[in-house]
Amino acid sequence: MDRRGRPLTLAAALAALLLAGAAGPSALLLLRAQAWTAPGETVARDLTTAPGECLAERTPDVEIGRALFRSPVLFGGPAARAGLSCDACHSNGRVNASFLLPELTDRPGHADVTSEWASDVRGDGMLNPVAIPDLLDVSARNVFGRLREPSLDRFVRSVIVEEFQGEPPSEQALRGLTTYLRALRAQACPEQGSAMTLQSAADDVRRAVMAAEGADAETARLLLLAGQDAIGRIVERLPARRFARDRSRFETLARELGALRDSENMVAAMGETMPGWRARFDAAVARIARREYYTYFNEATLHAALDR
Repeated sequence: MDRRGRPLTLAAALAALLLAGAAGPSALLLLRAQAWTAPGETVARDLTTAPGECLAERTPDVEIGRALFRSPVLFGGPAARAGLSCDACHSNGRVNASFLLPELTDRPGHADVTSEWASDVRGDGMLNPVAIPDLLDVSARNVFGRLREPSLDRFVRSVIVEEFQGEPPSEQALRGLTTYLRALRAQACPEQGSAMTLQSAADDVRRAVMAAEGADAETARLLLLAGQDAIGRIVERLPARRFARDRSRFETLARELGALRDSENMVAAMGETMPGWRARFDAAVARIARREYYTYFNEATLHAALDR
């Protein structure tokens, strides 16, 4: 079940259109993020690279916020159904310069924060996108957003609830998000950007699940759902024909996280289940690692698939 009590499957997190990437020429999208990535010669590169993450510390709260930042679990309405997350606009907390979703913008690197598509609260009936801000050193700012909100906590909550029609986040989830944002500092920036690799995607799953184990029940359920979504981001980069068995293994692992979310005593269930689950997840990743060239984590492979 999702956080509003609706049935949730991996197929819901990865819409059938996105999973159909290797099925044939009728498929429109290979990856979810194509829906909000500007088309052109650099699209394969845009979908396999990101700005370097400038994370100054890794605490339990930071890890909670990091996992939720990368997942659509906090949003509602069309944004959630499209798979949008904070990270869609703010790649690794920076700026996604290739962001171009027709419902939110008419130019790359911009987004309309008063879109009626995303919000029936803030929608103003006009397309007026603004430049996506870099979240680096947000802790040094005094006001946030177009309304110049003086509290980062209230601003983040309003983005979730008002701008994207999400449910009010738990206290721990909100604290995690703001702590993550405050940990994004210029002094921690790597010299170069980062590639989206199998290992980085697997690390997102591991970190979300680990964060869930130390969270309260409400937040842990969100984090397990974020882990499921992160598994989905691995699955969509595995061409269906070549990696059918691998996709099936990951889908099974995702369903097991879903079962944990629905268990009566989730804390006890995680304690019993997670050691074996981690071993099988790591084994599934290892089976693909030597064939990563043939996945859509590889820019050349993705470029060739997009050309088809």
